[in-house]
Amino acid sequence: MLDVKGYVLAAFGGFLGICEHIKLNIYSRNAWKIQQRNIKRLMRKNKSTEYGRKNNFDKVRTTKDYQRIVPLSVYADYDEYVRRMANGEKGLITNMFVRRFTESSGSTGKAKLVPLSYWAEWVAQCYGFSAPVGCAVKWFLKKGRLLPPQKGLLTAETSMRKVKGGTVSCLSSIPLLNLRALVPFFATSPKEILFPDPEADMDMHYLKLRFSLINKKTSYLGTIFITTLESMFFYMEEHWEMLCDDIEKGTINESVKLPPELRGKLIKKLKPQPKRAEELRREFRKGFDCSPIIPRIWPKVEWLYGMGTGALSLYAKKLRRYIGEDMPIHYLGYTATEAFMAVPIELNSFEYVMLPQNGFYEFRPVESDDYDNLLTINGLEEGKEYELILTNMSGFYRYRIEDVVKCTGYYYGSPKITFCYRLNQIANISGEKISQMAFDEMVDDLSEFMGDMYVGYSIYPDRSTSPGHYVLFLECLEEPEEVKRSQYADAFEKMLIKDNVSVEPLIKSGALGHPEVRFLRRGTYDEYREILRKRGANLNQVKPIKVIDTDEKRDFFFSHII
Repeated sequence: MLDVKGYVLAAFGGFLGICEHIKLNIYSRNAWKIQQRNIKRLMRKNKSTEYGRKNNFDKVRTTKDYQRIVPLSVYADYDEYVRRMANGEKGLITNMFVRRFTESSGSTGKAKLVPLSYWAEWVAQCYGFSAPVGCAVKWFLKKGRLLPPQKGLLTAETSMRKVKGGTVSCLSSIPLLNLRALVPFFATSPKEILFPDPEADMDMHYLKLRFSLINKKTSYLGTIFITTLESMFFYMEEHWEMLCDDIEKGTINESVKLPPELRGKLIKKLKPQPKRAEELRREFRKGFDCSPIIPRIWPKVEWLYGMGTGALSLYAKKLRRYIGEDMPIHYLGYTATEAFMAVPIELNSFEYVMLPQNGFYEFRPVESDDYDNLLTINGLEEGKEYELILTNMSGFYRYRIEDVVKCTGYYYGSPKITFCYRLNQIANISGEKISQMAFDEMVDDLSEFMGDMYVGYSIYPDRSTSPGHYVLFLECLEEPEEVKRSQYADAFEKMLIKDNVSVEPLIKSGALGHPEVRFLRRGTYDEYREILRKRGANLNQVKPIKVIDTDEKRDFFFSHII
């Protein structure tokens, strides 16, 4: 039977997505004009704010004036203002209407609270939700098909808390919060799971899989970070028998963490499905390596979205084991707590087009220390890396976001970029300066060379020894045999030497020690994520712990060595 309602909803969602692509074409053709207009608008609207008066916004007439008069800033320059805004004060750093604040995970330090103006919220809504669907529409049209009805597995856990000045959530939660009433139409999980009580202790991997596995018509996969989806499918591989038993009986396993009242509500939504349980068992029993499992258990899943480029590319490759090589991915875009800054305009694209309407962007070539002559979006060179300086539409001005991006070309007048690494996540013991992206490539090569799959990895620059040396922590899908483990350190050293010309001379001179490789107990990274969650971190925002840069992280990972 034709799902008329489903096709109508998919067509409407696709129409909104295509509209965002058309708008981006217009913005990109006029990118520099829009950037100049943004500065004039921000200065005019915010010159009466406390921050604007302090920094002479009234004297700014041009972008050159802006760069000359307004100083560079870091989060500490805004922290007190934002806390006061959350307490209800107005006119501090922006006069734009603010009803929401976004919050970082706190996984790389103290959590940051950032105001979100009505303009920035609308951009996040359009490009975080509608634009990916627009890409899917274009992909299906190239195949000669319409976008089919869309109801999928979402890994997002969307929660918020109230403060006097509005509400607090993570930026990635905004689109779903604004569409809460429509969730039953496009998500397999009930609202109680997608919008959980922040205090509730729940096994989210189980619950989301439990409700999605019973729906054979699941048609897409949605996540914020690819790592979450990959981790969920790893959980499925480990616990498929329990999931199938519960689907057969219409129950929720007693071992699953869940508040009693919520357990009762969710069980009422379930019924025994022995036929579906047997279909799933039949595929799971064939194994996870004979062919990708996702097309076998959800034959209508044809695309997914989630951040999986840059530092996350290793996990995107691991996800292919479950989804197959042909399934297209929308890589969401380049975002931070402070702003939604760039998006891909088609599936499987690793290039993001910057959104000229959502701020003002400046760039410092990474080989230069000159902050007095920063470039603007019309002056970038293809193939070069830049530190991005952000002025957002919510009250942060010439803000050092400490991200490094690479320009890969131009889309009309707007740069295309890829995210490379964070400035504070460069490992450096003796002058070799190895970026997170470089370690990603090394570990990817190591995985292929040794023939092992990794759940995750972390690097610790150990300076307590003389000379200092690198320690690579690996959580493997299957624990390597003792003989094989002994070969890892030599293989990793070869990867270090191959990918960084400074390493071999430093090792030979005694300035850098030989690296170590340590293997972690199964479940180590899930355990660390759980620790962060219990501290209040939003798991949608928690990125993989790649560089161990605190004593706490060091002690945790060393305590979990096999």
